[in-house]
Amino acid sequence: MQIKFATMLSAVSAALLAAPALTQSVTYEGYADTTSCSGSAFGCTDGGAICCTLPTGFGYSVQFDNLPSGSQGQGYTDGACTSFLFSLFGPGTKCWNGGGARAASMNWFHSPQGRREVVAARSTAKANCSTPAYFKYEDASGETKTIAVPAGKNAAQNIADLYMAKNYAALAQYQAY
Repeated sequence: MQIKFATMLSAVSAALLAAPALTQSVTYEGYADTTSCSGSAFGCTDGGAICCTLPTGFGYSVQFDNLPSGSQGQGYTDGACTSFLFSLFGPGTKCWNGGGARAASMNWFHSPQGRREVVAARSTAKANCSTPAYFKYEDASGETKTIAVPAGKNAAQNIADLYMAKNYAALAQYQAY
């Protein structure tokens, strides 16, 4: 009986590891830093195949946290995830830095059958585009803050502009994330 149970448990475990986690969310961030995935960043968290558009000044480095096996994170030079720039493959946390090139939008998704191939965007419409969910930064005292990006046109760009102007008092008025 123990051998039968162990065999069944092994088969279930193997099936779970082989199947992509379709309901898994991944957090990914676009940074202002041109050489590393550190410092201030706008972040998105979703279940995949959603284009996240970054405000001006961010996307010079992009990090995907805990990409599942058989998935890829991509960056694009336009705000609609149609002009391909780079691709990173899971599993694990991956950072891309463009050394001056900028990803204006980013997304992640499960690759078909876990193959490592670049999947080009098939539409020029912004149907599956969103704005970042949060912004993280260091305030004037050096404390790391994370604020929610509210819904609304240009909300992320307004936050980016406040940050670039070092208007930490105005940023402190946003809801914590």
